[in-house]
Amino acid sequence: MSENQVQASEHVDPRPAGKNTRRRQLGMTLIEIMVVIVIMGMVMGAVTVGVMSYLKKAKKKTTQTQVNRIAATINAEAAEPENKGKDGKAMLETLISDGSFKKKDLSDAWGNEIRVEKVERSFCVYSAGPDENFGTGDDIKDEDCGQ
Repeated sequence: MSENQVQASEHVDPRPAGKNTRRRQLGMTLIEIMVVIVIMGMVMGAVTVGVMSYLKKAKKKTTQTQVNRIAATINAEAAEPENKGKDGKAMLETLISDGSFKKKDLSDAWGNEIRVEKVERSFCVYSAGPDENFGTGDDIKDEDCGQ
């Protein structure tokens, strides 16, 4: 073998041998893990924000449907002769006693009571909405009651 062939076949590792090489590899692995964890946290945060806004919309839609259903049932029941002159609270009690609704059905998606008020010849059914306070702009009312 010539001298050139010997030099070409020898491979020299530029890294120092021993414990330092192992430490450098472990340190790099730790940094990589930290980067992955940070990226995962950012993705989870973005997903959480999206899911929370979806859940908020879903609660509003569920409550709106529930309020409309209660209003339709109450207004139909109010036409019966035995229910003439009853106020909102009495009508809710009638719906529970005749089995049309369970007590738990008469609360909104946030766990608050659904209220019923007599307005002229019909009833207005409404929920306090997301802020859980009646009389604010986000109250959810049945379609015939007005927004």
